[in-house]
Amino acid sequence: MAPCQNTPNGKLTPETQETEHKETFRDEEKEKLSTLRRTTKFGVGVTLFNFLYGHFLVASDLPRDPRQDPWLLTKSPLPTVALSLLYVLGVTWVGPKLMANRKPFEGLRNIMVAYNAFQVAYSAWLVYELGMGGWFGSYSFRCQTCDFSDDPMAVRMMHASYWYYFSKFIDFLDTIFFVLHKKYEHISVLHVCHHSLMPVSMWYGVRYQPGGHNTLMGLLNSFVHVVMYGYYLLAAMGPKVRPYLWWKKHVTTLQMVQFITVILHALQLTVSDCPGVPPALNAWVGLNALMFLGLFGDFYVKSYLEKRASAKKAQTVSSAARVSEAPLYSKIPSKLPPNSVAGTAYQTLDMCEKMALRSRLGAI
Repeated sequence: MAPCQNTPNGKLTPETQETEHKETFRDEEKEKLSTLRRTTKFGVGVTLFNFLYGHFLVASDLPRDPRQDPWLLTKSPLPTVALSLLYVLGVTWVGPKLMANRKPFEGLRNIMVAYNAFQVAYSAWLVYELGMGGWFGSYSFRCQTCDFSDDPMAVRMMHASYWYYFSKFIDFLDTIFFVLHKKYEHISVLHVCHHSLMPVSMWYGVRYQPGGHNTLMGLLNSFVHVVMYGYYLLAAMGPKVRPYLWWKKHVTTLQMVQFITVILHALQLTVSDCPGVPPALNAWVGLNALMFLGLFGDFYVKSYLEKRASAKKAQTVSSAARVSEAPLYSKIPSKLPPNSVAGTAYQTLDMCEKMALRSRLGAI
């Protein structure tokens, strides 16, 4: 860091202040980029693990659904795996490197409003289709096998499952916006792992079980996305809407409730007989939900509970400092006769000041 240059009155010159500000900014950028490198490793590792799990434990035991053979990206999992890996490398390495000497993009508000509005509508449509495909009527929450026939309900569920899988690629834009705005602190292990593994795991789900028991996860996740992208839509509208965004932590709570529900829904098959649901696929859904529950729980604790505790501690220290100060009137040297009218008034004001301070501390 450059040595400080002072003006004759002892203050830093504007040039020195600007230099120190730039160096501090560069140090912060380096730290964020270093964190992103670690996120790259987690993202790549989770993506490859899910690919290997699907290849050796799902694809080796189950036949593919022939109804989807001509559909886009369904012939092989490799294009999906490649796109997920390109996403991880793009948002944690290539994108930040390209943005290194650039300022954050401005003027993207209208695009983000349109994107989030589209996501709300798309997710709501998925909730409707997955529900009408079975979960709003004929499906059993205890045990539901996949129907591979050409029955209209079965075909509807298959199409809804495919478009849910396809939506995971659209979700990549969330992180691309973070890169363009240089909000690297949002590109966390949780965020990247969630976005990178979902297309891979959904490919195997759609290709081998495009319906049945485990599609409940898609229904719940789509509902959560309606709420989540609704929040992002309001946030993208600017400062005027921010006072109404007090419910951010409740979105995280809803996400954790979603994962708990999916885990319990998967676990029930360990104590009840449901031969039509592949154990490897059911365990896969449950394990991923358990991992996400842990990551979201850690995020909730750090973002809300620890911050609230720190704010309370700072408030208590500030209050104690205020109380430790002598009351206002005790700082006025008084040589007034104690029994005089003026002396009595001084003592009364001093006592009132002390009582007011104690009252404020008690209110805190």
